[in-house]
Amino acid sequence: MHDITGTRHQDGLRIIAAGAVVVLHYSDYFKDVAVGLFMVAHTWHFNLFVDLFFVVSGFVIARQYFGRVNDAASIGRFLWRRLARIYPLHLATLAFYVALAGALHFGAARTDNPARYPLSDLPAQFLLLHAFVGERLTFNFPSWSLSAEMFCYLLFPAVALIAHRRKEAVIALVALAALANSVWVATAGTTPWADWINQGGAFRALPAFSLGIACHLFRDRIARWPTIRGALAASLAAFIVLGSLLPTMTALLAIYAIAMLAVQADCAGRETLLSRLGFARWSSLTYSCYMLHIPVATVIITFGSRLFSLSPNERLILAPVAIIVLALASVVSLRTFETPLRRYLTEAYDRRATRLEPAPAISRQESP
Repeated sequence: MHDITGTRHQDGLRIIAAGAVVVLHYSDYFKDVAVGLFMVAHTWHFNLFVDLFFVVSGFVIARQYFGRVNDAASIGRFLWRRLARIYPLHLATLAFYVALAGALHFGAARTDNPARYPLSDLPAQFLLLHAFVGERLTFNFPSWSLSAEMFCYLLFPAVALIAHRRKEAVIALVALAALANSVWVATAGTTPWADWINQGGAFRALPAFSLGIACHLFRDRIARWPTIRGALAASLAAFIVLGSLLPTMTALLAIYAIAMLAVQADCAGRETLLSRLGFARWSSLTYSCYMLHIPVATVIITFGSRLFSLSPNERLILAPVAIIVLALASVVSLRTFETPLRRYLTEAYDRRATRLEPAPAISRQESP
């Protein structure tokens, strides 16, 4: 099986997806004016771009680690590397909101939503369990997807072991996970599982993450699929513009299809309109943008509008300001905080692992 030349299309989709999530959440800050209300009504489906993250994550993780997590040492190294990637910025943004909660408690700040900062949620936040428990979204609420990702990372070594023996098992996992979610919706009367976040978000992520793994395992077959020129860009544009008209689960299937079109283009090594537009060059900022956009909105939009006593219509000027600040903050965070700390944590783990490795036994023939 030949190796993959790159993931340009998936990388391009990731930063587009992050931008869509920003638009979705920032629109909510302006829903008391006509343009904001319009955006809220016509961008609800942008929340499903998180599921695209899960598919791409499954593909990339399988690409990097399939066949390399086969014992306790390699599994530990894999999980530590994933924590070193996602946890520092999660902890930093959580600390920001904990400090804000303290300011609210002592009267140094005020909020219209005090229920967003319950100290009782902190253990789940620290342990990345908030895709399982919690009555509502709290603190830096987009981080629920990190909890869902971590759940998938914990399962990955077992999935990889099974898939090493029989690749088709991963396709069965995709189907079974989706079926189990659907059965739970039918029996428990919950919302569609594509809407699960703090309660069930981890199980929402599993079919998408497993689909990404399956796409990697069957990449040669996918590369030979017939192609339709412009299908990826057209389907993405159609979803962005018209996706709000779709039922939730149909919209989720559309996101899966878009992700697989990107995988197909990457596997075949094709050039498309999406790759020529060069979105992939900013893909390294995806995680920073995703994690920082709510803290930036809190400072720029919420605090800024209070500081300058802006009317609802005047507040609209803060939207582009927040986006500019977010772009700068993402670059600074990636270069001066996330990357150095990830390297430090990874190297520290590797040094410790090397010290703990048993020295090779010396045979009698090699004895002095």
